[in-house]
Amino acid sequence: MSGILKYLVGIEIPKVLIVGITGNQGQNSAKLMMQMGTSVVAGCTPGKGGQEVNGVPVFNSPAEAKKAIPELNCACTYVPAGAIKKAAMEIMDAGIRFTVLTADGVPTHDEAVLKEYSSARSCTYLGPNTVGMLDTSGYLFGMIGGSAAWAKKNYLPGCVGVISRSGGLSQLLGAFHCRPNLQGPREDGTFGPLWGEKYPGVSAVMCIGGDPMPGVSMVDAAKAFEKDPRTKVIVVYGETGTTQENDLADAVKAGAVTKPIVVFLGGKYTKAGVAQSHAGAMIRNEAETYHFKRKALEEQGIIVIDRPDAVFAQTAKILGL
Repeated sequence: MSGILKYLVGIEIPKVLIVGITGNQGQNSAKLMMQMGTSVVAGCTPGKGGQEVNGVPVFNSPAEAKKAIPELNCACTYVPAGAIKKAAMEIMDAGIRFTVLTADGVPTHDEAVLKEYSSARSCTYLGPNTVGMLDTSGYLFGMIGGSAAWAKKNYLPGCVGVISRSGGLSQLLGAFHCRPNLQGPREDGTFGPLWGEKYPGVSAVMCIGGDPMPGVSMVDAAKAFEKDPRTKVIVVYGETGTTQENDLADAVKAGAVTKPIVVFLGGKYTKAGVAQSHAGAMIRNEAETYHFKRKALEEQGIIVIDRPDAVFAQTAKILGL
């Protein structure tokens, strides 16, 4: 079964380059990704070419790695925020089509430049400020789920596609859909089992990141899940700031996304001009407020709830569990 990357960027089998693989975070993430089944075939760090990290050859640049291993088609970066723009451009210039930018604190101007740069080169990136993406067909980008042993037990194949602007909520909404006999709040106000041994499971979990200008938007992710035959329900963590949730409502109105969607919308009491933990959660105008977004989503038949643990009862109802 093809993973979500096929429907997001047309990549059937990811072959991954880790940029910054010789640093502690790069090494640890590369090891975790490989333990989860990801084909990490190369790494790069300037000046460290010729080394190996956990059996993975290290090159001095993405271009050098791509020349040596032409099948490279994806990358995951572990470099400081100030170096992200240069690193991402080098990856795109090397002809690598999909990149995950994990760094937090990337300047908004750099993100704007990268949006234009990637579009001109027909490349796609997830992030910045993301914990990555996990697909239950057998690959991981980033560090979703903690240890590989824990992640393999708690992210199980199924029919829920998760999109989140939050790293923590990505993991919560993903893992809890894979728990048999899950207890939680029900629509009638009681608390109890939401389903039995038959849990919904997840197709993929995609953290689009909490920055103002993400590479893969909420709509991009939803359109990928729309095409994915494994996915029957799309679950979203949204919040105030930006117009991503409004854009999702527009995509549903236009018929670009037709699958059932459940949105936990945070930020009900957030004030304008105050960031709600994420840089992209700052309200700048009425369209970015909780109430405006909720109205836009509900007008298109999208289920909106106020607490994250209420997502699961709605998923169960949609699936008839």
